[in-house]
Amino acid sequence: MDEVSSLDQETLAVYRAILFHKEHDPLKLAQLLDMDTGGVEEALGRLSQLSLLAPSRDSPGTLRAVNPSLGLKVLLQREQDELAARQQRIEQNRAALAALAAEYTASGRSSSDRTEQLDNVDDIRIRLEALAESCQRESLAFHPVGGLTEESIEAGRPLNERALARGVRFRSIYLDSVANDRVTKAHAQWMAERNSEIRTSPTLPMRLLIVDTTAAVVAGLPGQAGPSALLFSSQPVVLAMRALFEAYWEHAAPLHGPGHPGEALACGLTPQERKLLQLLSSGLTDDAVARALGIGVRTERRIMAELMERLGASSRFEAGVQATRRQWI
Repeated sequence: MDEVSSLDQETLAVYRAILFHKEHDPLKLAQLLDMDTGGVEEALGRLSQLSLLAPSRDSPGTLRAVNPSLGLKVLLQREQDELAARQQRIEQNRAALAALAAEYTASGRSSSDRTEQLDNVDDIRIRLEALAESCQRESLAFHPVGGLTEESIEAGRPLNERALARGVRFRSIYLDSVANDRVTKAHAQWMAERNSEIRTSPTLPMRLLIVDTTAAVVAGLPGQAGPSALLFSSQPVVLAMRALFEAYWEHAAPLHGPGHPGEALACGLTPQERKLLQLLSSGLTDDAVARALGIGVRTERRIMAELMERLGASSRFEAGVQATRRQWI
């Protein structure tokens, strides 16, 4: 059904003139209302479409105004018919999309343990959008630095806003080095300003999203090449992921406030500096340590050089010995 025209001021003026002045001729109506003839004819067409004009019996070939009370009933009925038609279209679209979603889910590469592998950006975004819209209680996330782009943030912002309006509780952990990533830092602050809880950790094991203990999306695992992710919907697996999140959350520092990433611990080290020493003592290379901390190799080496100077060490081995003696690691 085509949408009916609106009863604008010019159309209403023409209707009043026909109703009160019994005038039907477009030229005379134009003179009476100080309108151009084309505008009057367009108004006559709209009035006919709205059923506010009907053929005149007294003057065949002309139109008369319909009683406003009757015209109101006709308009209301047409609006109700249009509303019913729109509702029907909405229901048809909803049913069609629901069926398509079920078919899409069934055709996904899900294994018997309810794990689905997503191998491209579009598939990942489709799943993340669906999870965001279905989230009702809480959203938990690990955000390694460098994974968020301005495009992905802008695309996800309306989803986050709707979830926040539903009362969803957001808790997110970023790397301590988030301060070095302008885009990620701005997004973290934007979420914090909307009462989301934000903390930071020296390292994070992967990119992780947990929704309502019903689904978990994991990316950035060793061996994963390119943009890929795993979607888990098995509750035992999701609960295990949630336990991992809570373990990191307990030891993470608030983004702003006591214990923030730049604040030194009792031993005089920042959490990032302590973690760097721990990673190097475990035998990791500079490249591996830098990746784990979300910083550049040059930054990692600069921090290590500063630590060696504070420890009075001439080599990394000696720095490790001194750090152990001081119980820094």
